[in-house]
Amino acid sequence: MAISHDILVAGSNLSFRGGFFGFSSIVLVRFDGAAPLLFDTGHHATRGLLLAALGARGLAPSDIGTVVLSHLHFDHINNADLFPDARFVVSNEELRYAAAPAPDDLYVPGPMVDWLRQRDLQRIDGDGELLPGLMHRAAPGHTPGQQMLTYVDAEERRVTLAGDAVKTYRELADQSLDLEFDPEQRGAATLRWIAANSDVIVPGHHPELRRTNSGWTWDIPTSLELIVR
Repeated sequence: MAISHDILVAGSNLSFRGGFFGFSSIVLVRFDGAAPLLFDTGHHATRGLLLAALGARGLAPSDIGTVVLSHLHFDHINNADLFPDARFVVSNEELRYAAAPAPDDLYVPGPMVDWLRQRDLQRIDGDGELLPGLMHRAAPGHTPGQQMLTYVDAEERRVTLAGDAVKTYRELADQSLDLEFDPEQRGAATLRWIAANSDVIVPGHHPELRRTNSGWTWDIPTSLELIVR
């Protein structure tokens, strides 16, 4: 089964004093002969961008067959309600964590997590094959139950849809996570695995990274026009 991915909404690490805008990557994954899959859904600030990106590809929310949620922070799940007919996939460990997050983790949206718990969830653990050729892998660090997706594309490149297992290039280069809520502090080990086993990485809050002979590279980030009234 041929697999490809397409970034619908590009993640960014744009922040302001005291907070951040929370624009996370939203990735469409396509398969031959199967309904497309969405990796993360973003939040309300990017809702219009997501719908427009789907429409530009001839898709409606009802065309998405599966939604995989990397973890249960607001900037990755708050548009989940756009896909009521989709199968949702989330890790058991992340569901347990979201019920009692770390005291300094301010980013778990209780009402949306409750909405998800009422869906017909596919709960996963550890590593495994989600669909033929598409693997899910535990990626603890940012949260203890985070999951990422991996596959090999038509050019034989190892692709990792990382979510916040790699938020930015700096985390990959430094092999150190910001905002690590995993009590076992496994983020560095996850980063090492990603760096050693990927040729293409889609981070949670950074443009897509590609391995070259001289190191990792990426395209110029999409500009964001801020309108102040």
